[in-house]
Amino acid sequence: MIKGIYGDPGYKLLMHIIEHGYVAEELLTHDTGIKSNEGRKILQKMSEENIVIPGKLRTQEGVLHIWKLNPPALKNLLLQRLRKTREKLVLRLNFEEENILYECPQCGRRYTLDEAYANDYVCPVDDEILVEADKSKTVEVLKELISKVDNLIKRLERV
Repeated sequence: MIKGIYGDPGYKLLMHIIEHGYVAEELLTHDTGIKSNEGRKILQKMSEENIVIPGKLRTQEGVLHIWKLNPPALKNLLLQRLRKTREKLVLRLNFEEENILYECPQCGRRYTLDEAYANDYVCPVDDEILVEADKSKTVEVLKELISKVDNLIKRLERV
């Protein structure tokens, strides 16, 4: 999920912070292989969502500008995204269950009953005759995904 939000570099940064407790801006490239300016942008974005908190670490060489993880904010962000994903999956499931759908056997595009009727049950893209869609597999997959998201939400709420 983090990769989807912040990309591979963001995931790499977050994993580094989790492993080491912090990431120093001055050592971004050395520690993670991510260019400093790209890393700073990602950290700034994470800071805006309160996932990481800026700080300073005194060393013998001077002061390092560090970023530390804010676990409660990360948990809240993940829960928020999971709930939004669940909501969208439920909407899609309801649409699938409540509508008669037709699909083109050639291109696979799907149409509601009204759309199929408006096109005389012919696909407007490739002139194939539309057939009623078998929604059982789609419904099954959606129910499984909702169940997985529910389990992830429950696990995160317990932490």
